[in-house]
Amino acid sequence: MSKSNRDGKHRRAIAIAKSRENFTCELCPNDMNLHGHHVIDLGFGGEAEQENIIVVCKPCHDKIHNGEINIHTFDFR
Repeated sequence: MSKSNRDGKHRRAIAIAKSRENFTCELCPNDMNLHGHHVIDLGFGGEAEQENIIVVCKPCHDKIHNGEINIHTFDFR
């Protein structure tokens, strides 16, 4: 699913995750240009729920997608 086709539920889940993390990357102290990254990708059956989303800055998000950082688990708080 492309970013432009994501529905309101998906956008709300990312907004809730960002608020949950006090608008700060979960992998570094950056609080600029934050993204929601799915622990389990939507294409692999991941849910558009805040529990399946980690909040990361663009540099960390790029590292995840380049294989430099691996995300293996949920953080159920």
